[in-house]
Amino acid sequence: MNQQLAHYLLKGGRLIDPAGGRDGVADVRVRDGKIDAIGANLEAAGATVIDVKDYIVTPGLIDVHLHLMKGLGAFGVDPDIFGVGSGVTTVVDAGSAGHTLLNVFRNYVTDNAKTRVLNYINLSTLGGVSGPGYSILADPRLIDEDKIEQAVEANRDIIVGIKIMATGGALGSQGLKPLERARNLGDRLKLPLLVHIGESWTKDTAPVRIGDVLKYLRAGDIVTHMFTVHPGGLLDANGKLWPQVRDAKESGILMDVGHGLHNLNFDVARKVLDQGLHPDSVSTDGHRGNRAGPVYDLPTTMAKLMALGFSLNQVIEMATATAAKLLGRTGKIGTLIIGHPADVSVIKVEDREWKAVDSQKGTIPAHRVIIPVYAIRGDTIWNTLPSDRP
Repeated sequence: MNQQLAHYLLKGGRLIDPAGGRDGVADVRVRDGKIDAIGANLEAAGATVIDVKDYIVTPGLIDVHLHLMKGLGAFGVDPDIFGVGSGVTTVVDAGSAGHTLLNVFRNYVTDNAKTRVLNYINLSTLGGVSGPGYSILADPRLIDEDKIEQAVEANRDIIVGIKIMATGGALGSQGLKPLERARNLGDRLKLPLLVHIGESWTKDTAPVRIGDVLKYLRAGDIVTHMFTVHPGGLLDANGKLWPQVRDAKESGILMDVGHGLHNLNFDVARKVLDQGLHPDSVSTDGHRGNRAGPVYDLPTTMAKLMALGFSLNQVIEMATATAAKLLGRTGKIGTLIIGHPADVSVIKVEDREWKAVDSQKGTIPAHRVIIPVYAIRGDTIWNTLPSDRP
């Protein structure tokens, strides 16, 4: 049951806040929706006490890549399913809406969600209307920089970047020209690019080589689906990182997991990680088609990274501090600050043997699960939804 409380105390949990430099048992007291105090053995001072002794308290978890225009095609999902229903307080739509649909998205989705919803605006006017397998950038008229700029300036509070599909299927006869236009527009609007790699939807087109994509990216831009097995990924035919990939990472280009229905492959992940390239952010690429598996939710995706060798603190940092930095929201979300609105996730970590499953149904042994318990925003505490997660 969801609770609305003016004054409450999260008591006795292990607080892990990488941006705030905290890892240890601490209480968090909230009054009138804002964090009133953080520390050991806080007095209730009239607050409703919520016992979280066996849980881990973190800044609100952030999922930086989903498809949230509920009811749109086969993929659009209610943001509160992957959001507060999964212990996550901030979700980011990865380009469902181009400039023509952004106001619809805002009025229909963002303004009605219990979860904070941010957006990447799609470079294509079509956005996600036609689905990912279509040539949504093949006609130069499907990119209208002036109208994108108008939409962005009217919605700066929710826009975090520009989404582009860097696939042969999406680019079609335009080749790399949309990437050049995206680069110029990103510079003009001072927004990062979020670039999908991996030819996961169309098999009859030549993939775009990652080296050609990276020529158009700058520090702060994001490559998503870094562990894709599909053509156009980070690895060459011998399983080695293309040299341009390492150069890009060193230059400040960011790498996102973007699990999804097709784009987390454990064999690829192991090869990439063994060559020293690590993700900057963990995300689900969540939508209606993968909630029941293989993705489930952000905590399960975080647990899969732990099965690949990352620590609990590392995956929490990816889903809080580094996610906030990636979105240009450092100091606003991703950390707990006295006087700021409460934005908190509560999770339970259990030692349990299970099989983590990737997008191609490959498995690896996993030893710990992450179970979301509460998502907290201001004066409201949401219990999480039932899930068939492993």
